[in-house]
Amino acid sequence: MTLKAGRGTILLLAAIASLGSLATQLLVPALPAISRDLASGPSDTQLVVSLFLIGLGLGQLLTGPLSDRYGRRPVLLAGLAIYCCGSALAAVAASLPVLLAARLVQAVGGAAGIVGARVLVRDLFPPEEASARQATLMAVVLISPAVAPVVGGLLTDWTGWRMLFAMLAAGGVACSLLVLATLPRHPVELEQHSRWTLRRSLVQLVRNRRFLALCVTVAAGSSALYIYLSSAPFLLSRDFGLSARDVGLCLMAVATTSIGGTFLVAPLDRRGRALMTGSALTAAGGIALMLAALSGVTSLVGFLCPTMILGLGAGISGPAGFARITGAQPGIAGTATSIAGAFQMLVSALSSWLFSHFAPLDEVKLGIGLTIAGLVAASAAIVSHRAGARARACITRTWTY
Repeated sequence: MTLKAGRGTILLLAAIASLGSLATQLLVPALPAISRDLASGPSDTQLVVSLFLIGLGLGQLLTGPLSDRYGRRPVLLAGLAIYCCGSALAAVAASLPVLLAARLVQAVGGAAGIVGARVLVRDLFPPEEASARQATLMAVVLISPAVAPVVGGLLTDWTGWRMLFAMLAAGGVACSLLVLATLPRHPVELEQHSRWTLRRSLVQLVRNRRFLALCVTVAAGSSALYIYLSSAPFLLSRDFGLSARDVGLCLMAVATTSIGGTFLVAPLDRRGRALMTGSALTAAGGIALMLAALSGVTSLVGFLCPTMILGLGAGISGPAGFARITGAQPGIAGTATSIAGAFQMLVSALSSWLFSHFAPLDEVKLGIGLTIAGLVAASAAIVSHRAGARARACITRTWTY
């Protein structure tokens, strides 16, 4: 159902969708401070990021069907309420287990915002505007990873890490009030899918080699980025003596290259090479960091330059991968996108958690981890490219006959 909406609506939806990203990016520079205050080791503290990603992935699988069944607005408001409760609990957590439980609650609520924002763009805008509005939504959302680490670092230095969660709770409350005041109450045309239809869709996707390869490509590229985000703050503060503010600036540099990468997707895709190029750059960044560390390079520039290459690759391969995922299986683009998004978050969380067990962290281990993730992404991108070429050839032969 299409209703009148404008730029303000897009900005509100972008703010809601950004809550999940902000809950990770704001917190990354504060991980060493959380580790000190709660008397936990780096590997345990990294669960603050990993468990959030798990909750974000599982939450997307949950909130999508609920929004189809009960409507967008009620599920979105419920998700924002859950997000606020999780943020408030995290702000007063006195131990790491309590903080981790709060992060899971916060993540489930944040997932409702991600799913709700994407679907509401389709509901509120006519088909001829939907693509442009989705592009605007993503452009605004991608700004948060660049700004959030700097803000998080500054606030951690000035007020402590608990203030970050208080800010997130306040943001959730503000978004809830704006949803109540501005988003219309309207009946949503619910998708009536039987269990058999859903099961058939899942079987189609599991048998789709290109879809599976695309899922692995996106998940591996995302894993490389999250392994870096969960490990870099400890290395930057310990090995280079950086404050939380300076750690945030370094993370901002990597996030900025990711945003820059999104602007390269369209020109690279004119030749169909965006996904393979992005994945190759991700692998190249990991290899460069590993070789620099093995060669004894200990400068901050030697650490940041390879990771900026990795960030550039992730910025290209992520959007390119999801653009292909939506067309991998005609007729079930929504199901394909939801499954791929959840798989991306869960694999990223698992990868970050597994990597945290290779303590003590150093540049060599980080380079090896990023190289493995990057090579997996690049290999899967090649498989998906070949599978897509075969599918196009089959269609061409069918039309010829």
